[in-house]
Amino acid sequence: MKIADKILDTLLTKGIFVDIFTDQYSESCYGFIRIFNDNYLLLEHYNDDGLYNGIMIFKRDDITRIRWDNNEIRSTFLIIQREMIPRLDSIIMDSIENIIKTVNNAFGYVSLKIQYLNSDWTIIGQVQDIDSETIVIKEFGTMSSLDRGMLLLSIGDITRVDAGGIYENNLMKIHGKNNEC
Repeated sequence: MKIADKILDTLLTKGIFVDIFTDQYSESCYGFIRIFNDNYLLLEHYNDDGLYNGIMIFKRDDITRIRWDNNEIRSTFLIIQREMIPRLDSIIMDSIENIIKTVNNAFGYVSLKIQYLNSDWTIIGQVQDIDSETIVIKEFGTMSSLDRGMLLLSIGDITRVDAGGIYENNLMKIHGKNNEC
């Protein structure tokens, strides 16, 4: 077994709180590793204030380092506020296409990062159609615009898949309330 896989397995089975870095996108994310395979890693994410912030699925090739058991990480761990975490066993992590489909099914939407083009670009919406090359998504606009639109994009441009975060959940609530009016 490779050292990286052995360490990831230990971090997962012992429930160790970690900080994952993707230096290419200048990111650092706290959480618990919940699922990993040769290509992908699912993190139960917590923000810097210790609040549950959904899940993040990284391409393992984008992860530059993982840190655990230092003062900053231990301090953040002490303030985390655990909530009822959704079951993750329905998420299939054998391809980016299946990750997107199953996350969309589990959460009712998906948040896609397109960091190669712009490190801040995130698309939040509901999958309308998908194959191994292309996705069609019905976007949720920002909280201020509440716009909805359709978008076709290349699967190859997607660098990370998220769901269940604070911002996304609030966006869903606002869109839901707006649709009731």
